Amino acid sequence: MTLDYYRIFYYVAKYKSFSKAAKILHNNQPNISRTMNNIESEFGCKLLVRSHSGITLTPEGEQLYEHVAIAIEQLYQGESEILSNKTLEHGHISIGVSETALNIFLLSKLEQFHKAYPQVKIKLSNHSSIQAVDALEKGIVDIARNCRYCRSHKSNQHQKAITYYFTLLL
Repeated sequence: MTLDYYRIFYYVAKYKSFSKAAKILHNNQPNISRTMNNIESEFGCKLLVRSHSGITLTPEGEQLYEHVAIAIEQLYQGESEILSNKTLEHGHISIGVSETALNIFLLSKLEQFHKAYPQVKIKLSNHSSIQAVDALEKGIVDIARNCRYCRSHKSNQHQKAITYYFTLLL
């Protein structure tokens, strides 16, 4: 059974309607109905009771729905978390910084960044200038800041946005 079949079952069971499921899934009612028939054939039992007043789940349909709903909702939540990481809504950033650079350049900028992006967690690592660059090259930190420059190791969109933000501030 494919994930698409489970997704279709999820929406049919959730809304107790082939038409609503078809609309949400940008599909048509005959395809949804055919898919539900295929699912029931694969399981060898009825999952839905169809009537003019709508659809009700059989005990087997209720049992399957409990599991499918959890799985589908977890997939959507995971997708949402991944997408929000790209927009600075969530995530974390690790900065390697010397004590001098922290006091001269970074403390006030970190406060501004935290106010603008409160959900992004910042981890500071105290390094000498050479150690900060070494930690960056080894992937231990995402950004290295010393008294001369600010560099970033990461290349994904989230890290680029953070690096750009810090570069503007620093």
